[in-house]
Amino acid sequence: MTELAAVLFDMDGTLVESESLWHEAEVAAMEFYGSTWDDDDHTFSLGGPFGRVVDYMAEKAGVTAQEMGDRLIDTIGELMRTRPFPVQPGIRELHDEITAAGIPTGLVTNSFLHLAELVLESTGFTFDVVVAGDQLPENKPHPLPYLTACAQLGVEPKDTVVLEDSVTGIASASAADCFVVIVPGKLAIEAQPRQIVVDTAADVNLKRLRSFVLAH
Repeated sequence: MTELAAVLFDMDGTLVESESLWHEAEVAAMEFYGSTWDDDDHTFSLGGPFGRVVDYMAEKAGVTAQEMGDRLIDTIGELMRTRPFPVQPGIRELHDEITAAGIPTGLVTNSFLHLAELVLESTGFTFDVVVAGDQLPENKPHPLPYLTACAQLGVEPKDTVVLEDSVTGIASASAADCFVVIVPGKLAIEAQPRQIVVDTAADVNLKRLRSFVLAH
């Protein structure tokens, strides 16, 4: 019988509400170079990957990707050190239930490792593995981040559930053959095979996560 082997969490927008901080950092970085960043630009940037977003910002601002990337990382790092960012509804309860049951967990993010560490320090979450965007040659939507987390945990992707909120992250998890619980926020996303859409993480519990793996 197939059992739930692990649960993997995206960070920005899924674990914590940090998208507003990223938006603020993007606006500040663009203004530093005399450019602008509107809601359409921010929507384009949701889920990354970081390199694609920085390339887009740099081209729009007329600076190098290195300059823009350094500015953006410095800005978001400062915001994360000084601003609170709330845990998304139902996430802490779900995480606690999973860890209490002894099921391995992982954090898989396109954000850089030092930013993930800031989030973990601030929120008190712990994970068995953390896979960050600056640790791999490919980021989401490539499947490598989720495949790497599964390999580090010693589990099969098909027996693993992922919680994601962005199109980029969903594509990555699905390409890795994980079951995906989509918490889309403001995005309109329809579930595909081996996916389910919920309003918040409070709509799922460990029993339901186990049922997803058993049924698929």
